[in-house]
Amino acid sequence: MSQHVDVLLVALADITRDARTVNLARVLSQRGLTVAVLGAYRDHHDEPFAKIRWSDPGGRALKRWWSFTRSCSAADVSAKLVIAMDVFALAGASQLARSAKAKLFYDMRELNFALGPLQGKGLKQTIITRHEERQLRNVDTVIVSGDLDAALVHERFCLASRPLVLLNTPPYKDVVESPLRKMCGLDTATPLVIYQGVVHHGRGLEPFFRAMLHMPDVHLAVMGDGPAMTELQRRAAQIGVAGRVHWLGSVPYDQLHAYTCGADLGLCLIEPLSLSYEYALPNKLFEYMNARIPSIVSDLPALRLHIEKYPVGGMVGRTLEPSEIASVTRRLLSSQTALAMREACESIHELSYERQVIGVCNVIEGVVTSP
Repeated sequence: MSQHVDVLLVALADITRDARTVNLARVLSQRGLTVAVLGAYRDHHDEPFAKIRWSDPGGRALKRWWSFTRSCSAADVSAKLVIAMDVFALAGASQLARSAKAKLFYDMRELNFALGPLQGKGLKQTIITRHEERQLRNVDTVIVSGDLDAALVHERFCLASRPLVLLNTPPYKDVVESPLRKMCGLDTATPLVIYQGVVHHGRGLEPFFRAMLHMPDVHLAVMGDGPAMTELQRRAAQIGVAGRVHWLGSVPYDQLHAYTCGADLGLCLIEPLSLSYEYALPNKLFEYMNARIPSIVSDLPALRLHIEKYPVGGMVGRTLEPSEIASVTRRLLSSQTALAMREACESIHELSYERQVIGVCNVIEGVVTSP
């Protein structure tokens, strides 16, 4: 039986671990719109939106992309508005919007024409760049995750209107009891740093491993998985810190906050390997704020602007020298500095997703309710 909804979100992702998609779907549903989300679901939770399941075949990226686009073509659903939640959903979302004669929005959550993981992989980068440029002809409105991205994307693609900005912030939560230290086998006196997110090169993990040689009491919890995990595990062993790095895997998004609350410090060291990384303002920075823990961040444009406005962390030079990382980490772990930054993290009240998403929701509701 065909489904008819106000808004259809389309994402080549495990929705239960895709904060940007699930948060938008929940808020739109709470505002009284009928919403469906097409994607993969590794875990089963009741949600206020309808689930249209894609059976992720795993394996190579091109195979998954092809499978997902076919799944979109076969989906028996129509909507007043279709939103492609990533570049790999654009083709499928465009088909769905065209068949339903619906508007098409595109959440350009990264600068896909300059992706960090694709540095040195020219053919893959070219394919994604050209695909995005071609599909943008069908897009009515673009959404990005930062003000610097909005200016850059508006100019690069000569868009008719400036992209909407929706920061990668989480819904507001209080600090809760955490299972993190128990999972790592650590007591409360042991300094513990957490890294959230996909395990890729360029996310500051290897530089932090090297910095740990200067901090023999500091442990690192890696909450995520990804294509570089095996190699980075090997590098941790070669550097000599494997016993203090705890690889915990990914968890459903709704559980992430509780784990984060158990750390002393959040790792947000982005290596400027590409323009996408150069302008990054990742969700982990806001997740750390929500858990009221300071962050150690790279001195890059968007991150610097954030830290200057909200003093919730310490910056490390863009070359990520291990000795400097260690020095900044020690300063952030000191009781006086940590207390001040934890207090600064209370600004997450004004940055919370509930506040950030209002403007985007107003635009979406205008589209859905228009004749």
